[in-house]
Amino acid sequence: MNLDPSPHPVLIGPEKLIRMAVEIADFFKSYPDERAAHDIAEHINRYWTPKMREAFLVAAKQPEHRLTPLLMAASQKIKPSKST
Repeated sequence: MNLDPSPHPVLIGPEKLIRMAVEIADFFKSYPDERAAHDIAEHINRYWTPKMREAFLVAAKQPEHRLTPLLMAASQKIKPSKST
């Protein structure tokens, strides 16, 4: 029974979200930095649920998750869920 009233429960842990974002960033790292950051954020904004984006942004701020400069730049362009 799902007790979470949210229509978009997060079933993926923060480590996996970070790993998924790193894999997306790896794909775009051959692009010029500004375009890569834009395209990474666009991909995450388009295909990740709002709860996934929110959980990623919280995890990205944790010191144990050291993001690359490219992924840090992209994270500034990721839209949090509308409930925040």
